[in-house]
Amino acid sequence: MIQFYKIALNHATTFWYLCTLIGQWAFAVYVVLYHGALIFSKGLKGMGATHMPNGYIPGDHAGNLILAVHLITAVVVIGGGPLQLIPVIRKKHPKFHRKLGRIYFIFALFGAIGGLFLVWTRPRPSFGSIYQDIAISIEAVLIVLFGLLAFYYAVKRKFNFHQVWTLRLFLVASGVWFLRIGYKAWYFIEAVFGFKIAHFFDYWSFGSFVIPLAVFEYYRKTLQRGIKTEQCIMTLLLFSLTLIMCLGIYLAIVEMWLPRIVQK
Repeated sequence: MIQFYKIALNHATTFWYLCTLIGQWAFAVYVVLYHGALIFSKGLKGMGATHMPNGYIPGDHAGNLILAVHLITAVVVIGGGPLQLIPVIRKKHPKFHRKLGRIYFIFALFGAIGGLFLVWTRPRPSFGSIYQDIAISIEAVLIVLFGLLAFYYAVKRKFNFHQVWTLRLFLVASGVWFLRIGYKAWYFIEAVFGFKIAHFFDYWSFGSFVIPLAVFEYYRKTLQRGIKTEQCIMTLLLFSLTLIMCLGIYLAIVEMWLPRIVQK
């Protein structure tokens, strides 16, 4: 019976991973075809034609360049991150795994530092409310911290610790993606059930990386303890959250990413 719960949890994990892979690659393609295409055709001024607040600011050469680099790093981090989680790649293609890991680490650091710079140097509001800016800043600090710890344990060849910190880095670096699919799913749920939480986006700015990290820590403890009741709860929780995630991915694609690509 214990083996059954373990298998069920493994299937729920695989389901989560596949949905994450599809959703993150869809986001990466959107950034390339929407933001990338505008920058390629119009230069840095192309960022002024997007939905981003302060996308392009005349005279702010450093800020505009850092924003463009920030978008490029997002493609690498969101597009390459899921590949680092595949056990087969780690075992059969270790050189590729290490090279991609170094690239991922560097781009994640640049993205985090660039995000901090943009949040606190551009005109207010930079991306949203002050609470959203604080959340972005905390997320950036965590990306740097988790990235350094993952790199440290890789150098020390303590791969169990390295893997745990890499997963934490992946989740917090994916906060920009969780943010988008999360609020799309939640606003849909609010519309269906006829209620509304004021300032939800402010709360979710923190929740977009805190909740994935919390679920991951509970997942780790569940695997370590091997208690079938906890495995059952974790399976149901992960499966339910993945369904909500899939809803957010679908809505983000059809209501946000695809229309912008088509209409640009």
